[in-house]
Amino acid sequence: MPSITLTAPAKVNLFLKVLGRRRDGYHNIHTIFEKISLADKITITSVPHGIKVLSDKVITRNPEDNIAYKAAELVIREFKISSGVSIYIRKKIPMAAGLGGGSSDAASVLMGMDRLFGLRISKSRMIDLAAKLGADVPFFVLGAAFATGKGIGEKLKPLNMGRKLWHLLVFPGFESATKEVYEAFDRLDFALTGHTGDVKIGRLFQSFTVFKVIEAMLYNDLQCAAISEKKVLGSIIERLTASLGKKVVLSGSGSSVFCLYRTGKEAVKAKARIYRSIPAVMRKHWDIFVVQTEKFEE
Repeated sequence: MPSITLTAPAKVNLFLKVLGRRRDGYHNIHTIFEKISLADKITITSVPHGIKVLSDKVITRNPEDNIAYKAAELVIREFKISSGVSIYIRKKIPMAAGLGGGSSDAASVLMGMDRLFGLRISKSRMIDLAAKLGADVPFFVLGAAFATGKGIGEKLKPLNMGRKLWHLLVFPGFESATKEVYEAFDRLDFALTGHTGDVKIGRLFQSFTVFKVIEAMLYNDLQCAAISEKKVLGSIIERLTASLGKKVVLSGSGSSVFCLYRTGKEAVKAKARIYRSIPAVMRKHWDIFVVQTEKFEE
């Protein structure tokens, strides 16, 4: 039976400002997305009927609750496909970590089924389909390494950053619930000041190729809220900042954090420094990755 395998990259948020709560319960944001080289592998196989989702890790108790399942169901319904699909997910991206792993998997299912069944879905239609699945999914079908996101993240504009970025990325070994972090943000009544949606932040990022300027502009409005939910996250950020002498920022609603480097060599050295300077008992459950901008074209 015909099959196709795709790479589903993770993302980080270089900038994330929460602009306010919407009537539907979601929040309007202004963010800068970046695809990174940490990725899942998605294999989609055409089968006579039905949808099956398997993985090398437990992703949901009920397969029908998985966003990859919902993506396949959406394509089959929208395009009246008479056959089914079997989806196998090889997970590398930590789950509930602010890295968009589930959203990226869903986007890969949309794009993979388009190719597998020769649907020739337009980019605009693909983004519309992606938006029905989740706020981050449209970014992963956009095809850009960097983009600004507004609304709930679905209103996208590609960015030409002019350079590739390297990251030291730390997943601390525990998940972070997006809903709870946003509720904490609302509960703590943060003033909507400082960076705002009116600032042409994408233009600023795009116009600066000086590394120190890009690094200085890293920002996440949800960081304090995430720390209020998981106090240990604050300790981890403080320890990494002290050990690396770098600005460390949360991705999305967490729990992953990252810092930037000019080169892969510098990032690898920083990873070694973590192992030397931070006790094993503290980082026992950490996953530490050296990653770069995904498919950056110079």
